[in-house]
Amino acid sequence: MNLMKIFVLGRRAADAFARSKGTELDDVGTLSLLDHLLGRWASNRLADAADQALLSYITLLTAHRYYVQPEKFLKTCRNAEHREAFPQQRLPECLAALRNTLNFYARIKTAPRLPETEDASVQLLTNELFAWIAVNQPEHLGVLESAWGAPSVLALLKSRARNPLAYEPVFSPTHLEFITAIEKTHCIFAPSGKYWGADDWRGNETFEQNVARFAQGLFRFMTIARKEKFKGFAFRMPAVFSSSVDELARTTARLLAVLNGIDPAHSHCLEGEPGKPGWKFDWAGESMFLTTFGTCYPPDHPRYPHGFDQTYFFFQPDFVLRHHPGLIGEMEAISRERILSSFNKHGMDYDNENKLAESARYIRPMNPKDPPVAWWRYLPRARDEAASTNPKITSPSACTV
Repeated sequence: MNLMKIFVLGRRAADAFARSKGTELDDVGTLSLLDHLLGRWASNRLADAADQALLSYITLLTAHRYYVQPEKFLKTCRNAEHREAFPQQRLPECLAALRNTLNFYARIKTAPRLPETEDASVQLLTNELFAWIAVNQPEHLGVLESAWGAPSVLALLKSRARNPLAYEPVFSPTHLEFITAIEKTHCIFAPSGKYWGADDWRGNETFEQNVARFAQGLFRFMTIARKEKFKGFAFRMPAVFSSSVDELARTTARLLAVLNGIDPAHSHCLEGEPGKPGWKFDWAGESMFLTTFGTCYPPDHPRYPHGFDQTYFFFQPDFVLRHHPGLIGEMEAISRERILSSFNKHGMDYDNENKLAESARYIRPMNPKDPPVAWWRYLPRARDEAASTNPKITSPSACTV
């Protein structure tokens, strides 16, 4: 079996092991274990089976948490002419580099602009660590799961395991449910994407409090997405927020208004003209696209949430969306036509006529050829303007769930 496939299967095995044994890690726990391994190396003790198991588990579970894909250099790293790229003495350097990157990710704080780092990506570093294992400890690749289950290793992993009730993007219920829906979509690009899910909705908090927690996760996601080339971030609300297309429009306007009000970059994008070509929703200094999925839609609708009784909002920053090879230059029109054709072929009619503005595609009408769903009519400014011109108009009701 080639090493790239072993890497992919190892990622899945680490995830399955973590779930079954209660050894899921977050950045803090991973950093502690990296310090442990570096301490072992400094004492010239990094040699036994427990150390090997800890190294492979950290590498593969971190790769799983950050959606790391196998690099092509894994195909050749064990060839004689390439082994010198991963000498035994290089391990501390690789471990320290991963520690630096994860430390940066663990300390992300909301700011007017996304922070940047010159540290290498988790994508690169976990691949390099796996290549080091393959070159220096090839026999270990055949005993991964049994090695992780050794009593001394398992005890150490459990001592650093994350709080299962705490939010961690890749383990969140939102993420786990959303990727199941992704697997069922007919968008040709969706299955290859890298996604995270937001912290779950809390019924004992207000709409604004829930959105504020989401905003913290969104900022972290956007920072990491730029480095690790993630594609999108999902946020879910109860089904009542999409009980009808009109209710989904109200909720979308309310969500974007609250986000705009706490935008760390203080964007005035909602003072523009949503619904017009060229308008963008900006947050933290970056523009993005929004896709909504609601319980109001039937199973043959492109925005059907695939049986999950939830309302979904899926955010995609332009800086990752516009770097997709299929959405650059003249390829964008071709790709969009392919996506439309794929949905139509499977009985999910999809139409962009009269929907030139991206914001006109945030929500889809029940019938594909109907006019765009003008969610922007429910923005506070639009309601105020309507009320000032016609005092008889009252503000639309808002769901308080």
